[in-house]
Amino acid sequence: MKCVIIFEYDNESDAEIVSKVLEIDNKVAPRKLKVISKRIGNKVINYIEHESFKTFFATVEDLIFTERLISRIISIFKKESDG
Repeated sequence: MKCVIIFEYDNESDAEIVSKVLEIDNKVAPRKLKVISKRIGNKVINYIEHESFKTFFATVEDLIFTERLISRIISIFKKESDG
């Protein structure tokens, strides 16, 4: 099974932060699980590949959860820095 998930942001700096954090998370993935996250402009392109549906689906779910968490943290820091 394979899929591509694209996250789009308001600016390249947010996309860069998300991409870097996701790549850290991807490094601990099992060897047979292929997960790649790359930033292109203000988008983060994520490629996932695995033979097992269960592992594949769990990885997609984890990726989306992690992205949402990172985005919320970025938003909180922006609000705090605005005063």
